[in-house]
Amino acid sequence: MTILRVFRKRLRRRWKNKPGLIPWLLFQPTRLLLALMHLLPTTWILALGGAGGRLAWLFSRRRRVGRFQIAKAFPEMLAQKRDRILKQSCSSLGKSAVEAMYCAGRLREEMAKCFTYEGDAEQVLRAAAGKGAVLVQAHFGSFEIGGAAMSFLGLDPAFPMRAPNNYYMARYVMKAREGWGVTLLPKRGAVRPMMKHMRGGGAVVLATDQNAHQGPIFVPWFGHLAATERAAAALALKMGVPLLVFWCTRNPGVGDWTIGCECLSEGCEKQDATDQAVYDLNLRIHQCLEKAIRSKPEQYLWIHDRYRTRPEDQN
Repeated sequence: MTILRVFRKRLRRRWKNKPGLIPWLLFQPTRLLLALMHLLPTTWILALGGAGGRLAWLFSRRRRVGRFQIAKAFPEMLAQKRDRILKQSCSSLGKSAVEAMYCAGRLREEMAKCFTYEGDAEQVLRAAAGKGAVLVQAHFGSFEIGGAAMSFLGLDPAFPMRAPNNYYMARYVMKAREGWGVTLLPKRGAVRPMMKHMRGGGAVVLATDQNAHQGPIFVPWFGHLAATERAAAALALKMGVPLLVFWCTRNPGVGDWTIGCECLSEGCEKQDATDQAVYDLNLRIHQCLEKAIRSKPEQYLWIHDRYRTRPEDQN
Protein backbone atom coordinates (compact mmCIF):
# COMPACT_ATOMS: atom_id res chain seq x y z
CA MET A 1 0.00 0.00 0.00
CA THR A 2 1.45 3.37 -1.04
CA ILE A 3 1.98 6.23 1.38
CA LEU A 4 -0.76 8.23 -0.38
CA ARG A 5 -3.30 5.42 0.00
CA VAL A 6 -2.42 5.03 3.69
CA PHE A 7 -2.86 8.78 4.19
CA ARG A 8 -6.22 8.81 2.42
CA LYS A 9 -7.43 5.85 4.46
CA ARG A 10 -6.44 7.51 7.74
CA LEU A 11 -8.01 10.77 6.61
CA ARG A 12 -11.34 9.07 5.83
CA ARG A 13 -11.29 7.22 9.15
CA ARG A 14 -10.46 10.39 11.09
CA TRP A 15 -13.27 12.47 9.58
CA LYS A 16 -15.90 9.79 8.93
CA ASN A 17 -19.36 11.26 9.68
CA LYS A 18 -17.78 14.24 11.46
CA PRO A 19 -18.01 17.98 10.73
CA GLY A 20 -14.84 19.96 10.20
CA LEU A 21 -12.81 22.01 7.74
CA ILE A 22 -11.38 19.06 5.81
CA PRO A 23 -14.70 17.27 5.09
CA TRP A 24 -16.26 20.64 4.31
CA LEU A 25 -13.53 21.39 1.73
CA LEU A 26 -13.85 17.92 0.23
CA PHE A 27 -17.59 18.43 -0.19
CA GLN A 28 -17.34 21.77 -2.01
CA PRO A 29 -16.71 20.46 -5.56
CA THR A 30 -19.68 18.12 -5.20
CA ARG A 31 -21.77 20.92 -3.73
CA LEU A 32 -20.96 23.18 -6.68
CA LEU A 33 -21.87 20.47 -9.18
CA LEU A 34 -25.15 19.75 -7.37
CA ALA A 35 -26.01 23.47 -7.29
CA LEU A 36 -25.38 23.79 -11.03
CA MET A 37 -27.58 20.77 -11.67
CA HIS A 38 -30.43 22.47 -9.82
CA LEU A 39 -30.44 25.22 -12.46
CA LEU A 40 -31.08 22.81 -15.32
CA PRO A 41 -34.44 21.58 -16.67
CA THR A 42 -35.50 18.18 -15.36
CA THR A 43 -35.10 16.53 -18.77
CA TRP A 44 -31.48 17.73 -18.95
CA ILE A 45 -30.77 16.46 -15.45
CA LEU A 46 -32.11 13.03 -16.32
CA ALA A 47 -30.03 12.97 -19.49
CA LEU A 48 -26.89 13.95 -17.57
CA GLY A 49 -27.67 11.38 -14.90
CA GLY A 50 -27.98 8.70 -17.55
CA ALA A 51 -24.72 9.78 -19.16
CA GLY A 52 -22.97 9.82 -15.78
CA GLY A 53 -24.22 6.35 -14.94
CA ARG A 54 -23.00 5.10 -18.31
CA LEU A 55 -19.44 5.84 -17.14
CA ALA A 56 -19.64 2.68 -15.01
CA TRP A 57 -19.40 0.72 -18.27
CA LEU A 58 -15.82 1.99 -18.66
CA PHE A 59 -14.61 0.09 -15.59
CA SER A 60 -13.47 -3.38 -16.59
CA ARG A 61 -14.35 -4.98 -13.25
CA ARG A 62 -17.91 -3.65 -13.39
CA ARG A 63 -18.29 -4.86 -16.97
CA ARG A 64 -17.01 -8.29 -15.98
CA VAL A 65 -19.40 -8.53 -13.02
CA GLY A 66 -22.35 -7.30 -15.06
CA ARG A 67 -21.69 -9.65 -17.95
CA PHE A 68 -21.38 -12.64 -15.63
CA GLN A 69 -24.66 -11.90 -13.89
CA ILE A 70 -26.66 -11.13 -17.02
CA ALA A 71 -25.38 -14.37 -18.52
CA LYS A 72 -26.75 -16.22 -15.50
CA ALA A 73 -30.14 -14.56 -15.95
CA PHE A 74 -30.28 -14.82 -19.75
CA PRO A 75 -28.05 -17.72 -20.84
CA GLU A 76 -29.83 -18.00 -24.18
CA MET A 77 -29.36 -14.33 -25.09
CA LEU A 78 -26.67 -13.21 -27.54
CA ALA A 79 -23.65 -11.52 -25.91
CA GLN A 80 -24.17 -8.39 -28.01
CA LYS A 81 -27.71 -7.94 -26.69
CA ARG A 82 -26.58 -8.58 -23.11
CA ASP A 83 -23.97 -5.84 -23.47
CA ARG A 84 -26.62 -3.45 -24.75
CA ILE A 85 -28.77 -4.21 -21.70
CA LEU A 86 -25.77 -3.70 -19.41
CA LYS A 87 -25.05 -0.26 -20.88
CA GLN A 88 -28.70 0.72 -20.45
CA SER A 89 -28.56 -0.59 -16.88
CA CYS A 90 -25.65 1.72 -16.08
CA SER A 91 -27.61 4.67 -17.47
CA SER A 92 -30.63 3.64 -15.40
CA LEU A 93 -28.53 3.78 -12.23
CA GLY A 94 -27.53 7.38 -12.99
CA LYS A 95 -31.15 8.32 -13.66
CA SER A 96 -32.22 6.75 -10.36
CA ALA A 97 -29.72 8.93 -8.51
CA VAL A 98 -30.93 12.20 -10.04
CA GLU A 99 -34.56 11.17 -9.60
CA ALA A 100 -33.96 10.85 -5.87
CA MET A 101 -31.87 14.03 -5.60
CA TYR A 102 -33.86 16.35 -7.89
CA CYS A 103 -37.03 14.99 -9.48
CA ALA A 104 -38.66 13.97 -6.22
CA GLY A 105 -38.33 17.51 -4.90
CA ARG A 106 -39.59 19.15 -8.07
CA LEU A 107 -42.57 16.82 -8.35
CA ARG A 108 -43.35 16.65 -4.63
CA GLU A 109 -46.68 18.46 -4.82
CA GLU A 110 -48.01 16.24 -7.60
CA MET A 111 -46.05 13.04 -7.09
CA ALA A 112 -49.08 11.04 -6.00
CA LYS A 113 -50.40 11.52 -9.56
CA CYS A 114 -47.19 10.23 -11.15
CA PHE A 115 -47.83 6.54 -10.48
CA THR A 116 -49.78 3.90 -12.30
CA TYR A 117 -50.22 0.38 -10.95
CA GLU A 118 -49.98 -3.10 -12.38
CA GLY A 119 -53.21 -5.05 -11.88
CA ASP A 120 -54.42 -4.84 -8.28
CA ALA A 121 -51.07 -3.64 -6.89
CA GLU A 122 -52.55 -0.45 -5.42
CA GLN A 123 -55.29 -2.33 -3.56
CA VAL A 124 -52.85 -4.95 -2.27
CA LEU A 125 -50.47 -2.32 -0.93
CA ARG A 126 -53.20 -0.20 0.65
CA ALA A 127 -54.60 -3.29 2.36
CA ALA A 128 -51.29 -3.68 4.24
CA ALA A 129 -51.44 -0.15 5.71
CA GLY A 130 -51.42 -0.14 9.50
CA LYS A 131 -50.42 -3.82 9.76
CA GLY A 132 -46.69 -3.36 10.23
CA ALA A 133 -45.70 -4.88 6.90
CA VAL A 134 -42.29 -5.85 5.52
CA LEU A 135 -41.89 -4.46 2.00
CA VAL A 136 -39.16 -6.00 -0.12
CA GLN A 137 -37.70 -4.54 -3.28
CA ALA A 138 -34.58 -4.82 -5.44
CA HIS A 139 -32.26 -2.21 -6.94
CA PHE A 140 -34.54 -2.22 -9.94
CA GLY A 141 -36.11 0.69 -11.75
CA SER A 142 -36.64 3.83 -9.66
CA PHE A 143 -36.19 2.04 -6.36
CA GLU A 144 -35.91 5.12 -4.14
CA ILE A 145 -38.92 6.75 -5.77
CA GLY A 146 -40.82 3.48 -5.29
CA GLY A 147 -40.01 3.49 -1.60
CA ALA A 148 -41.22 7.07 -1.29
CA ALA A 149 -44.44 6.12 -3.10
CA MET A 150 -45.33 3.84 -0.21
CA SER A 151 -46.04 6.92 1.91
CA PHE A 152 -48.77 8.01 -0.53
CA LEU A 153 -50.43 4.63 0.03
CA GLY A 154 -50.59 5.11 3.81
CA LEU A 155 -47.90 2.57 4.66
CA ASP A 156 -45.67 4.89 6.75
CA PRO A 157 -42.43 3.44 5.29
CA ALA A 158 -39.10 3.33 7.13
CA PHE A 159 -35.74 2.71 5.44
CA PRO A 160 -32.48 1.53 6.99
CA MET A 161 -29.93 3.75 5.27
CA ARG A 162 -26.15 3.94 5.28
CA ALA A 163 -25.35 7.65 5.12
CA PRO A 164 -22.39 8.93 3.07
CA ASN A 165 -19.16 9.11 5.07
CA ASN A 166 -18.79 12.83 4.42
CA TYR A 167 -20.81 14.66 7.09
CA TYR A 168 -21.89 17.47 4.73
CA MET A 169 -22.81 15.14 1.90
CA ALA A 170 -24.88 13.10 4.35
CA ARG A 171 -26.77 16.24 5.41
CA TYR A 172 -27.44 17.11 1.77
CA VAL A 173 -28.78 13.63 1.04
CA MET A 174 -31.02 13.69 4.11
CA LYS A 175 -32.37 17.11 3.16
CA ALA A 176 -33.14 15.88 -0.36
CA ARG A 177 -35.42 13.27 1.18
CA GLU A 178 -37.30 15.69 3.43
CA GLY A 179 -40.99 15.78 2.71
CA TRP A 180 -41.11 12.27 1.28
CA GLY A 181 -43.15 11.08 4.25
CA VAL A 182 -40.59 8.40 5.11
CA THR A 183 -38.57 7.53 8.20
CA LEU A 184 -34.82 7.04 7.74
CA LEU A 185 -33.10 4.66 10.16
CA PRO A 186 -29.33 4.19 10.66
CA LYS A 187 -28.18 1.04 8.87
CA ARG A 188 -26.19 -0.19 11.87
CA GLY A 189 -28.39 -1.57 14.63
CA ALA A 190 -31.59 -1.07 12.62
CA VAL A 191 -33.38 -4.26 13.69
CA ARG A 192 -34.87 -2.97 16.95
CA PRO A 193 -35.98 0.38 15.49
CA MET A 194 -37.58 -1.50 12.58
CA MET A 195 -39.47 -3.80 14.96
CA LYS A 196 -40.65 -0.80 16.98
CA HIS A 197 -41.79 0.94 13.81
CA MET A 198 -43.78 -2.12 12.71
CA ARG A 199 -45.39 -2.53 16.13
CA GLY A 200 -46.72 0.97 15.62
CA GLY A 201 -48.31 -0.09 12.33
CA GLY A 202 -45.62 1.25 10.00
CA ALA A 203 -43.87 -0.66 7.22
CA VAL A 204 -40.17 -1.24 6.68
CA VAL A 205 -38.64 -1.26 3.21
CA LEU A 206 -35.73 -3.63 2.62
CA ALA A 207 -33.75 -4.84 -0.39
CA THR A 208 -32.61 -8.46 -0.57
CA ASP A 209 -30.62 -8.34 -3.80
CA GLN A 210 -27.28 -7.14 -2.40
CA ASN A 211 -24.39 -9.37 -1.40
CA ALA A 212 -24.61 -10.15 2.33
CA HIS A 213 -21.35 -10.36 4.29
CA GLN A 214 -22.33 -11.37 7.81
CA GLY A 215 -24.25 -14.57 8.55
CA PRO A 216 -25.94 -14.82 5.15
CA ILE A 217 -28.20 -17.57 3.93
CA PHE A 218 -27.42 -18.82 0.43
CA VAL A 219 -30.44 -18.70 -1.86
CA PRO A 220 -30.57 -19.11 -5.66
CA TRP A 221 -30.61 -15.81 -7.52
CA PHE A 222 -31.10 -16.35 -11.23
CA GLY A 223 -30.10 -19.97 -10.70
CA HIS A 224 -26.80 -19.26 -8.90
CA LEU A 225 -26.40 -19.33 -5.09
CA ALA A 226 -26.15 -15.81 -3.65
CA ALA A 227 -25.38 -14.67 -0.09
CA THR A 228 -28.67 -13.16 1.05
CA GLU A 229 -29.69 -11.09 4.07
CA ARG A 230 -31.99 -12.87 6.51
CA ALA A 231 -33.62 -9.72 7.92
CA ALA A 232 -36.69 -9.30 5.68
CA ALA A 233 -37.85 -12.91 5.91
CA ALA A 234 -36.90 -13.27 9.58
CA LEU A 235 -38.76 -10.11 10.63
CA ALA A 236 -41.91 -11.10 8.76
CA LEU A 237 -41.86 -14.57 10.33
CA LYS A 238 -41.03 -13.51 13.89
CA MET A 239 -43.52 -10.64 14.00
CA GLY A 240 -46.29 -12.30 12.01
CA VAL A 241 -46.68 -9.32 9.67
CA PRO A 242 -47.47 -9.29 5.95
CA LEU A 243 -44.56 -9.52 3.52
CA LEU A 244 -44.97 -7.90 0.13
CA VAL A 245 -42.59 -7.67 -2.80
CA PHE A 246 -42.89 -4.49 -4.88
CA TRP A 247 -41.08 -2.67 -7.67
CA CYS A 248 -41.25 0.71 -9.39
CA THR A 249 -40.22 0.91 -13.03
CA ARG A 250 -39.51 4.03 -15.03
CA ASN A 251 -41.67 4.91 -18.03
CA PRO A 252 -40.69 7.21 -20.94
CA GLY A 253 -41.00 10.87 -20.04
CA VAL A 254 -40.50 12.76 -16.79
CA GLY A 255 -42.26 11.78 -13.58
CA ASP A 256 -44.00 8.69 -14.89
CA TRP A 257 -43.59 5.43 -12.96
CA THR A 258 -45.39 2.10 -12.72
CA ILE A 259 -45.63 0.15 -9.47
CA GLY A 260 -46.12 -3.60 -9.26
CA CYS A 261 -46.62 -5.73 -6.17
CA GLU A 262 -47.17 -9.27 -4.98
CA CYS A 263 -48.17 -10.34 -1.47
CA LEU A 264 -46.18 -13.41 -0.44
CA SER A 265 -47.42 -13.67 3.14
CA GLU A 266 -50.43 -12.15 4.86
CA GLY A 267 -48.89 -12.63 8.29
CA CYS A 268 -51.11 -12.97 11.39
CA GLU A 269 -49.29 -15.87 13.08
CA LYS A 270 -45.79 -15.48 14.51
CA GLN A 271 -43.36 -18.20 13.47
CA ASP A 272 -39.85 -19.29 14.32
CA ALA A 273 -37.35 -17.89 11.86
CA THR A 274 -35.59 -21.20 11.28
CA ASP A 275 -33.00 -21.52 8.53
CA GLN A 276 -35.45 -23.53 6.44
CA ALA A 277 -38.31 -21.06 6.90
CA VAL A 278 -36.06 -18.09 6.07
CA TYR A 279 -34.66 -19.93 3.05
CA ASP A 280 -38.11 -20.85 1.75
CA LEU A 281 -39.46 -17.31 2.08
CA ASN A 282 -36.34 -15.76 0.53
CA LEU A 283 -36.59 -18.21 -2.36
CA ARG A 284 -40.13 -17.00 -3.06
CA ILE A 285 -38.96 -13.37 -2.79
CA HIS A 286 -36.19 -14.00 -5.30
CA GLN A 287 -38.48 -15.78 -7.73
CA CYS A 288 -40.92 -12.88 -7.62
CA LEU A 289 -38.18 -10.26 -8.15
CA GLU A 290 -36.55 -12.28 -10.92
CA LYS A 291 -39.82 -12.34 -12.84
CA ALA A 292 -40.18 -8.56 -12.56
CA ILE A 293 -36.54 -7.91 -13.49
CA ARG A 294 -36.73 -10.14 -16.56
CA SER A 295 -39.57 -7.96 -17.84
CA LYS A 296 -37.30 -4.85 -17.89
CA PRO A 297 -33.70 -6.04 -17.42
CA GLU A 298 -32.27 -2.71 -18.61
CA GLN A 299 -33.47 -1.13 -15.35
CA TYR A 300 -31.74 -3.56 -12.98
CA LEU A 301 -28.39 -2.97 -11.21
CA TRP A 302 -26.31 -5.73 -12.82
CA ILE A 303 -22.91 -4.23 -11.96
CA HIS A 304 -23.21 -5.00 -8.24
CA ASP A 305 -21.21 -8.16 -7.42
CA ARG A 306 -24.14 -10.18 -6.15
CA TYR A 307 -22.13 -13.41 -5.99
CA ARG A 308 -19.02 -12.08 -4.24
CA THR A 309 -19.49 -14.06 -1.01
CA ARG A 310 -19.45 -17.78 -1.68
CA PRO A 311 -20.49 -20.81 0.40
CA GLU A 312 -17.58 -22.35 2.32
CA ASP A 313 -17.45 -25.42 0.07
CA GLN A 314 -16.96 -23.13 -2.96
CA ASN A 315 -14.14 -21.01 -1.56
